[in-house]
Amino acid sequence: MSLSDLASIGTLVSGLAVLASLVYLSLQIRQSDKNQRALINQGTVTRNIDILMFLSQPQIHALTTRVAAGEVDFTAEELDYLQLRLRATLLTNQDTYLQHEAGLVDEMTFENSLAVLRFVLSQPVYRAIWTTNRNGYAAGYAAYIEKQIEAIPLVKSVDHVARFKKALADFKD
Repeated sequence: MSLSDLASIGTLVSGLAVLASLVYLSLQIRQSDKNQRALINQGTVTRNIDILMFLSQPQIHALTTRVAAGEVDFTAEELDYLQLRLRATLLTNQDTYLQHEAGLVDEMTFENSLAVLRFVLSQPVYRAIWTTNRNGYAAGYAAYIEKQIEAIPLVKSVDHVARFKKALADFKD
C-alpha cells in the first residue's frame, strides 16, 4: 500500500467522520428546538395558571361573576380590577400571538389563548373597558384586537348555576 493510498483512506475516514458529526449536530439541533418549544409552552401555561390564581381571589372572582351575570354597575376600584383582568388577558394573548407568528408556540396553545380572548371580549363590560383603554396598547396589536372584536358576538348574561344544572341533567339516567 502506497502513501497515496493511505492518504486516500485517511481522507475517506475524515469525510465519514465529518458526515457523522453533521448528522449528530443535526439531531442535537432538532432536540434543542423541541426543548425550546416545550419551555415556551410551559411558560405560557405557567403564566395562565398565575392569571387563574389572580382570578380565583374572592374579590376578583365576585367581580367576574357579576360581569358574566350581566351587571354593569361598578365602583371605580372594581373597574380598575376588571381593567387589570382584561389587561392580563390581552398581554398574555399578545405574547402568545407573537410567539405563534415566530413559530415558537404550537397551534393548540395559540387556539387556547384565542378562546380565552374571545370569551373575555364577548362580555359587554370588557368591551367597554377596551374602548376606553385601547390607546394603552401598541397600534398594531390594537388593530389585531379590533379585528378579533368584529368576529366575536356579544353574549347575554349567564346564569352559571342554571347552566350547570342543565348540563348535569344530561348525565342523569
